[in-house]
Amino acid sequence: MSSGPRIVLIGGTYRALCVLERLIERGNRVVAFVGQETEGERDFCSEIAEVCDHYGVPARSARKFGEEIVRWLEDRIRPDLAISVGVSTEIPLAIGGNTRFGMIEIVDHLSTPNCAGVSIRQRGQDILTDAVKCTDDDAEGSDLYLNMVDGIVNMLDRYLDQLAAPAENIKSQIPYIRPTPSAPEISDQLLRVDAGPETERFESVFGDYVQANDIVALRSHTDAIQSVLRGIRTQPEDEIICPGVVSADALAAVRSLGARTVLTDVSAQTLALDPERVRDAITSQTRAILVSHPFGQAAPLDQLYALAQERGIEIIEDAGDSIGATFDGSKLGRSPCTCVFRLPLYDPSLVQSATLVTGPSSIVDHVRSELGETQRLGAGLSERGLRVMEGWDDRLSARRQNASHYSAELVRYNAFQVPVTPDASHPVYSAYLLRITRFARTTADDLQKLLSEAGIESRRIGLPLVERDLIRLPTTEAVRSDGILLPVEQGLTEVELNRVLDTIYDFAIG
Repeated sequence: MSSGPRIVLIGGTYRALCVLERLIERGNRVVAFVGQETEGERDFCSEIAEVCDHYGVPARSARKFGEEIVRWLEDRIRPDLAISVGVSTEIPLAIGGNTRFGMIEIVDHLSTPNCAGVSIRQRGQDILTDAVKCTDDDAEGSDLYLNMVDGIVNMLDRYLDQLAAPAENIKSQIPYIRPTPSAPEISDQLLRVDAGPETERFESVFGDYVQANDIVALRSHTDAIQSVLRGIRTQPEDEIICPGVVSADALAAVRSLGARTVLTDVSAQTLALDPERVRDAITSQTRAILVSHPFGQAAPLDQLYALAQERGIEIIEDAGDSIGATFDGSKLGRSPCTCVFRLPLYDPSLVQSATLVTGPSSIVDHVRSELGETQRLGAGLSERGLRVMEGWDDRLSARRQNASHYSAELVRYNAFQVPVTPDASHPVYSAYLLRITRFARTTADDLQKLLSEAGIESRRIGLPLVERDLIRLPTTEAVRSDGILLPVEQGLTEVELNRVLDTIYDFAIG
């Protein structure tokens, strides 16, 4: 399989032909060739085009770099690296500027009055230079030219090897989430099950962070949502509107009270509730709208709040681990509606998390009085929660930076759909959802398997829905089918992020 950056080769000389053959021999991904006739030298564009045709490399020929060529490269080819060989025509800056590694020029010059030298130049600076060995016998003959070609090829090998050097440790594992504290510390915290001063301190710190006036910390996410539903006087046969992308905890809580879940399809862009579909789903039996904020992306709260107020129904936000996400400048949890958060405390395999309920005092007081004796978060887990919150902003900053790195690269290809962020929201990327389009060479299922074989852990979207539910939710079904969650947590290095991207490119676009 071809590897390394996606390369567009620009040139038309024998040297360009030799470079193309060398790139193919190395197994590099040559994704396009642009032929350029060079004054004073024989034109080899037709020979290069034959090689491109043999290996399935798209080729274009142009005397000048017009807008058509630039657009073709930007919109269809999307290279990572441009290599120019012996081109005297000025090349538009956009060709190198829109690639990940820019553009390099392979040029020859005189290192002594009689002997040729070669160099690789980037942004006007020589980054690699070699003098070509020659003798008095071949200084003016064809041997010198061939020696120069050999020098170009060897120097290009060195450059590409340096470019690929960070990927040498390819066998190392990239986990979806890195494990946290040591076993003795975990054991001590889990044993301290009764609430204590740490619990109140944790509630205070979390409340200040999300700018909530009232808050209670609990052990169970499902029990918390159940209690909130009872607090708004939910009765059997009441209808609760739920998004297709919903947590199992939320559905279990609704159904445990005998209420009816009215599943509503989500927005294709944000995967949050679509206000117009919610409006169509409201009936005289509707008691509440359950709003989720999928993968750390806030739902359109302004429209949903207005709709709920207009129709006289409640809103409950199942915020999950979207802690720190904002909508219209305010953090989730600050709103007048009840919000239920879930703060992961350890490695996900250990399950333990803290559930925090914010909202109107009447609802929070109800939850506190109903569950406070049995479900209040213990002192040990509260201590852990305080430690997690100390580094939470750093964690979010790292997630956002990693997500931006992915999106900046992946958005260039029509094989992928990257997360869309509305102007009013600022997500926290509790997960990075990449959707695989029909233009990719693989499916999400196969890509996950191939990533796993390459030592990269990814996940698929798990929804607590049955097939008959999904038939009525085409957008939800589509994202479950074509979505894959990439590692995005704090601790990923740039080398690891690029390794994830390169592996995806290998399998999805070739």
